[in-house]
Amino acid sequence: MHLTGRHNLKLAVQLILAWLFLNLLINMDYPAPSFPSPELLKPSLEVWALLLALSILSVFKAADSVWIYVPMILAVVFLRLFRLGDTLMPAYFSRPFNLYIDSGYVPDLIHLLYHSQSLPRLMFYVLAAAMLLSALLWGIHKSLRLALRAFSAQRLRRLFWGLTALQAAWVGLYLYGIAPFGANFPAATCSPRLMEEAIFILKIGEIKREGLAAVQMAGSRIQPFTAPLAGLGKSDVYLIFIESYGETLFADTAHAREFAPTIRAFETALTRSGFTACSRFLQSPTFGGASWLGFGTLESGQWLPDQLRYNFLLNSRVAPLAEYFNRAGYRTISVMPGTTMPWPEGKYFEYTRTYYAKDLEYRGPPFAWSPMPDQYTLHFIYTREIAQRREPLFIRYMLTSSHAPFNTQPPYVQNWDEIGHGEIYQRIRPVTFSSDWPDLKEGGRAYETAICYDFTVLQDYLCSFVKDGALIIILGDHQPVVQITGPGASRLVPIHVISRNPALIDPFIRMGYAPGMIPSHAPSVKGMDDFLADFLTAFSTP
Repeated sequence: MHLTGRHNLKLAVQLILAWLFLNLLINMDYPAPSFPSPELLKPSLEVWALLLALSILSVFKAADSVWIYVPMILAVVFLRLFRLGDTLMPAYFSRPFNLYIDSGYVPDLIHLLYHSQSLPRLMFYVLAAAMLLSALLWGIHKSLRLALRAFSAQRLRRLFWGLTALQAAWVGLYLYGIAPFGANFPAATCSPRLMEEAIFILKIGEIKREGLAAVQMAGSRIQPFTAPLAGLGKSDVYLIFIESYGETLFADTAHAREFAPTIRAFETALTRSGFTACSRFLQSPTFGGASWLGFGTLESGQWLPDQLRYNFLLNSRVAPLAEYFNRAGYRTISVMPGTTMPWPEGKYFEYTRTYYAKDLEYRGPPFAWSPMPDQYTLHFIYTREIAQRREPLFIRYMLTSSHAPFNTQPPYVQNWDEIGHGEIYQRIRPVTFSSDWPDLKEGGRAYETAICYDFTVLQDYLCSFVKDGALIIILGDHQPVVQITGPGASRLVPIHVISRNPALIDPFIRMGYAPGMIPSHAPSVKGMDDFLADFLTAFSTP
């Protein structure tokens, strides 16, 4: 056969188109670079390897067969998803993608999307995704078939092998430290990253053993106490996590401009009501999501940067914060309105009573991801637990109204007596914004409004319902996603300690907290894992 023949020319064009489709599919990143981009046309070494395999199969006159195409289609889909994860994790959560760990988050991702969207929009997205996936699978299959057919031409096959040798030599020279013509790396590849993930998976047994041992060893740093938390004098303690409440509200000029009036009004109102406050920043182990790593770190005293370390904690004998309150004679309560599915992991935290979404008797509408407004949650727990308590209380709240995507938020209800079981939210219009997944770049105003809502609610709640010397601790679980904070943001979250009893505030001042509601950057940044030991030491009898 001669390459100049019309038939072989047609095969050559088909091969080029097949390569171009597969190459663009693998090289396309999200967010997509401006098109066209030279980076998109760099030969993907993984795609080239698949074509090389097809060219070798053609030597043996391999016929069209599912045994050829299915493994290759799966390989292309895997590469595409891997590249997507490798791009999305830094873009949203400011950390590298880990195939072994992050694959376990797929159900959580589906849950997030399901509860963040209206049913019509969700159905539209599902239909669009199904159509796109079908089109891509058809395109991959068609491209592979065209390539295999093209390689039936011997001269075309030999030309491809020659280009392969040239490409291999060029890549080899570059890896050896020689860059011909001063060019950058002449190909695109995710093979080094795949090797990193493969090594991690192969060593997972050793990693698990070392991680569990590290958790147990870190747990031993907390000394035993003869009278844990006796220094609280049986005062109630409310630990309140605000979803996505991060340093960006103080560090970013645009966010600070919108948030400053709210936090100043909050401080002024509390001072008039006899409260004293102090604040600082703590380092969170997570960014943009995975709240359980944040509150798990704070309550266990163990640094939990990923799901593996979190799972080690659940299987350890490290005593969590609530257990110390149990020993001190408190009724311990966990309030988790965002938990809508069974959560057996919660047993580790040793709360006497846990309120999940179904236990809060809410009869109003959800607000984007949040099943109910934070104002409703606070009011329900006050009515059900605080107003009729017979013993000191330790209550941990996980507030959810400031959860991304921030596009549908509850309005503030001036008269708390009208809240009831949430029926009022059926009658009043929600606060809405256009921000939505996957693009939250314009969601800054929505995010600021959500956090301001929580502080407005907490201001009224503390001033109206907390009349004793309770200790209130308010903090964030993590920063919002990178699209809100901008690149390069820290993992710091604010923590505020509030009480009408100055004796409960003094230990925190001695720890380096700054008076008032504006956190200061202490010379040495403490992590959320330091809180438990510091708190127990400050209020317990050795």
